[in-house]
Amino acid sequence: MKRRGFLQAAGTASAAAAVGVFSILKFPRGARAAGWGAWPSDRLALRLPEDRIATNVLEVQLNGGMSPWDTFYTVPDWGLDVGRYFNQFAPQAGVFGDELNRDDRFAACGYGAAEPLTVPLGVADNNGVQLSLGPWTVPWRARPDILERMRIVVQRHDNVAHEGANPLCFTGDRLGQPRLAGLGTAVQRYFTENPEAGGGARTTPYSYVLYPGSGYAQANTLSASAVGFHPGSARPLGVPVSANSPLSALLARTGPGDPETFDAAVSFYRQQYEARFRTGALGSPTRSAELANYEYANFARRHAPDLESILSPDQFESIPGPNPPACGGIPAGQDMPRMQAALAANLLTRADGQARFVTWIDTGINPHPTGGHDNHTLHTAYAAQNITHTLAAIAGIIGTGPGQLNLDTTMIIVNTEFGRTPHRQEQAGQTGTNHWPWGYITLFIGGPIRSAGCYGSVDYRPEAATTDGVDGYAIDYVTPAENRMMVMEALGMYPFSSQSFAVGDVRGVTDEENAARRIRDIYLGVT
Repeated sequence: MKRRGFLQAAGTASAAAAVGVFSILKFPRGARAAGWGAWPSDRLALRLPEDRIATNVLEVQLNGGMSPWDTFYTVPDWGLDVGRYFNQFAPQAGVFGDELNRDDRFAACGYGAAEPLTVPLGVADNNGVQLSLGPWTVPWRARPDILERMRIVVQRHDNVAHEGANPLCFTGDRLGQPRLAGLGTAVQRYFTENPEAGGGARTTPYSYVLYPGSGYAQANTLSASAVGFHPGSARPLGVPVSANSPLSALLARTGPGDPETFDAAVSFYRQQYEARFRTGALGSPTRSAELANYEYANFARRHAPDLESILSPDQFESIPGPNPPACGGIPAGQDMPRMQAALAANLLTRADGQARFVTWIDTGINPHPTGGHDNHTLHTAYAAQNITHTLAAIAGIIGTGPGQLNLDTTMIIVNTEFGRTPHRQEQAGQTGTNHWPWGYITLFIGGPIRSAGCYGSVDYRPEAATTDGVDGYAIDYVTPAENRMMVMEALGMYPFSSQSFAVGDVRGVTDEENAARRIRDIYLGVT
């Protein structure tokens, strides 16, 4: 075949493929009249009111584990005499040096006498225990717009390893479950298939996962992009955030010397591949997830330049770390949390190609040597620098101005794969904390959340004077699966399907109607 005829034939195949891909994107509905994730007509009364549904969501995952005891579930007198909970690292003769005890580290942040260690939050848990803001929450204390829209949700599960807890955190399912899919996957599919929800087929993603640097894939964090039983077109776009990222150049497709010929060749071979799914190479191709995923990958590759303006080089410019570093911490060459925050805000607020869901995997400005917020040693030194800085980065993109996240339309989630122990880690000089999935917190801010509140409670026993972990367990709580369903309902999505969750994933109910109501009324607190 001559080159002209080859290009014409391949071009025809390419056009047909584009039509096929858009059919895949718009109409993989089966017997349902509406797109995937739409509410059944007989349950619309259980859907959040239209004015309470979030337009989009930013999820900040503090990878490694945030301690609730010195942040948002602080009770100043818990463990006062035995060095537990908030008082794990209180000044204690012969135990901590000046750089490691809680009070001196707080002073090193420059707060001094102007800021108390704790501030009453005016919110009680399910046991009636009044909660306070801990020392590392200072960047939010002067932001009533954030605190008055914040719901603290106690969580619990039993997976103590990052490798298992991360998939559970991102997807609500355990590692090895075939259904396991990141929440961004469900959001991507929902908006692609539901034009009436403000979505529809397009060449740019609705969901993104922002990784801290190139090649970051620690402890199964790639599960945030897992697709499970969803089509390949539902996968969020994973974006490594790094200075001078080559991503923009790759999107421009500057690699092939002759992109037109390259595309024609790929389309020609795609046509041959599709023929394998036809009987005698005739008729319509049989339904195949493999073929559909191949079609979408080819479609996305051809339209990669459409992302150039969204992920332009200026979105990856390095932001230098503060000098001197915050809270007496170690100097950082670049400010990764602020780089991720700036990119997330741009994706969620832009007029063209606006994102509906962004996951920002945060490891702090100065990650602990064991990874992110995993403070097995020197807990106060790392928490003081990393938690406060990331909270400041989040606060910096919340507001009502251009390019800022308006809490009336955007819900922000601060999540983590688990918390930290209410007692000091027994090894390594007792200067750190260990993993604690049995009682920790997630923050839901804005969107349908209109007032400050808390759901859940933690069992505290004053007589627990040892470090054997006999208390600190959540009594009232949500599971990671219920957490994911809360976000889906906040975005107006129906959370129950064979690709997402079953009624059995919500405790204490036996049917989808009461399950949806429990998530809305009790967990989200929207009645």
